[in-house]
Amino acid sequence: MTDTLILFRSKYGASRQYAQWLHKRIPSELAEQSSFKPQNLKAYSQIVLFGGIYAGSIAGLTFLIKHREFLAGKTLAIFAVGASPASPDVLAVLQKKLNKDLPSAHLYYGRGSYDEQRMHFLDRTMCRMLRKSLVKKDPAVLQPWEQGLLESAGRGCCSWCDPEALKPLCALLERENKTAA
Repeated sequence: MTDTLILFRSKYGASRQYAQWLHKRIPSELAEQSSFKPQNLKAYSQIVLFGGIYAGSIAGLTFLIKHREFLAGKTLAIFAVGASPASPDVLAVLQKKLNKDLPSAHLYYGRGSYDEQRMHFLDRTMCRMLRKSLVKKDPAVLQPWEQGLLESAGRGCCSWCDPEALKPLCALLERENKTAA
């Protein structure tokens, strides 16, 4: 058994892709968060969660918060996946929320994908309505996530997933492994 657990919560596949890429890079166990038993968190010294950003929250994070008693003394990393380019403002908000609930967690970000054909009806409808409202705004004042949403219009499937985004996370895990040895 390995000492690193990679959990993922993926609605449309980008978080799963990042989790699989990390799993190939480092010795680890890979599991879907929704079917993982919380008491099994005790068996690992490093836990990484990959989850998409939806309405300002990271998918799967509530699972770790709910079971934080199993996380004491462990290296904890959260890899948020979003369709828009990384924004310091958005990352600061996510970090602030993370600091409140899991103060020892490290936050990382990777750009995901956008494919309206694969979206659930409600998600697709909300994105289209939001895009219509953004078209009316001055492009100079758009946030990075808003620009990303407009950029995806009419392009079919857009994937910005990049395994290079895992480098800072890999560096943390390697550093922590050396410290533990």
